[in-house]
Amino acid sequence: MLQALTIKQFAIIESLEINFSGGLTVLSGETGAGKSIIIDAIGQLVGARASQSFVRHGEQKAIIEGVFDIDNVPNVNKILSELDIDFDEDFLFVKREIFASGKSICKLNNQNVTLSDLKIVMQELLDIHGQHETQILLKPKYHLSLLDDYADGTYQAEIDQYDETFQSYRLKKQELEKLESQDQALLQRLDLIKFQRDELQDANLKEDEIDFLNQEIKKLQNHEKINESLNKAHMLLSSEENITDKIYELNQEIQHINDIIPDKYTAFSEELDQMYYTLEDYKHELYNELTSNDFDESLLNEYESRLNVLTDLNRKYGKSIPELIKYRDKIDDEIYKIENYEQSTSQLREEINDLHTNVVKYGEALSAKRRQVALNLRDRLVEEVQNLHMQDANIEITFTKTKPTQYGLEEVEFLISPNKGEPLKSLNKIASGGELSRIMLALKSIFVSSKGQTAILFDEVDTGVSGRVAQKMAEKMHQIAQTLQVICISHLPQVAAISDNHLYIAKETVNDRTTTSIKQLDGEDKIDEIARMISGVEVTELTRQHAKEMIIQNKNLK
Repeated sequence: MLQALTIKQFAIIESLEINFSGGLTVLSGETGAGKSIIIDAIGQLVGARASQSFVRHGEQKAIIEGVFDIDNVPNVNKILSELDIDFDEDFLFVKREIFASGKSICKLNNQNVTLSDLKIVMQELLDIHGQHETQILLKPKYHLSLLDDYADGTYQAEIDQYDETFQSYRLKKQELEKLESQDQALLQRLDLIKFQRDELQDANLKEDEIDFLNQEIKKLQNHEKINESLNKAHMLLSSEENITDKIYELNQEIQHINDIIPDKYTAFSEELDQMYYTLEDYKHELYNELTSNDFDESLLNEYESRLNVLTDLNRKYGKSIPELIKYRDKIDDEIYKIENYEQSTSQLREEINDLHTNVVKYGEALSAKRRQVALNLRDRLVEEVQNLHMQDANIEITFTKTKPTQYGLEEVEFLISPNKGEPLKSLNKIASGGELSRIMLALKSIFVSSKGQTAILFDEVDTGVSGRVAQKMAEKMHQIAQTLQVICISHLPQVAAISDNHLYIAKETVNDRTTTSIKQLDGEDKIDEIARMISGVEVTELTRQHAKEMIIQNKNLK
């Protein structure tokens, strides 16, 4: 339940604080006073799209804060725990800041959350009904989702099974269509990739070959320099006073010391000994390298030619050698598939036929479940609309078979016959504005009883009705308010008269700026407002008396 709402710098609202109670709360006031703006502000708390136009002119940001009682909503506590949000077991503080730049910040209990997480939490608490939602009734494509929503997971397993199978079926069909549409193009591509495959295979590519060639070419090109250095290095190790002899002599002297002072320089002696034998080994290695390092011009030409081939391939394909090796293997697979095109398409068709069989099987199972739920929804809907002064109305939920779609094997449409003797027709062909309002209210009264939400907001759901119909709708909203909080914008005196709480929204000018104010109406103030709603222009003693009678009459109905 929404307990408190604070709105700052939002549209024409400078600052507004509203305390809400349970039951039915009615917001009334002149057109343009800001009633729908309050609903828009609440909409921001449940995750509606933010807009910089919501920020009051000249201000940096708009702020909307709400306090919700979540004591009896275990789902919310569970979701908050999953989102790792600290919460009091009784209350949830929701905040939305909208900046003039268009950006917005969402907070739950003063912790930043994403807009999607905000929506997940708030859909468990609050449902907002506006004029757009009523218009959805006129579009049959939304009727199936209404039915599935009413089912509330009854056949979710069937939906999931059908959807998984249908998606596989759809992807296989797309694969086959792509193959068939590219028949000629595939043949042309086959010629191209065969040439590429042969060229790359003939090249006998090796992953690290370019590095090897560069190293060997550099070695051959610097043959004389290498030999010169090899010769000098060998001479240093082989001359009469060479390094190894000096190290040997040094080690002898160190060992003499060790003979006198045991273990004094044992480690040093061992290192010198190791160094001596290492240098001796390198002396022989340098000699062998020097005698074998012959210049081979033909080998240099061979290496340079091979490097040019690899460089050209690299430039031609725009890929490195390792990438070319992977590409060669990839087009090998592609060549196989294209050359076995008939086999591939034949196998695909078999897979598609098998999947289609399963799509139909799972779709029919889903359809059977939907039809069962539709019968129940239809009976409840007829009962509700008949209670809303459409005693002779009849409603049917029809199923029309279609090709498999992502939603199932049929289209669903709500048909209505508002009066006895009239045939069932589409809502968009027969229902008036008042009838649509009643059907939507009937749906809402059914849906809220099956959901765990604690509050519902109606933005002029009573449009297009008056008289006895208006009274019936008022009674229905009050009935809904017995189980959850109802907040309603209404121009109907019948709804205001039966309300548990009445808030009057007014527009005024303060310091040359238009702003919205709110006032709790009780007693004579409430009578005056209902009288204004009855007369529309001037409040007379007669309309005030009528307003009193309506309030008394509705008290007796409660």
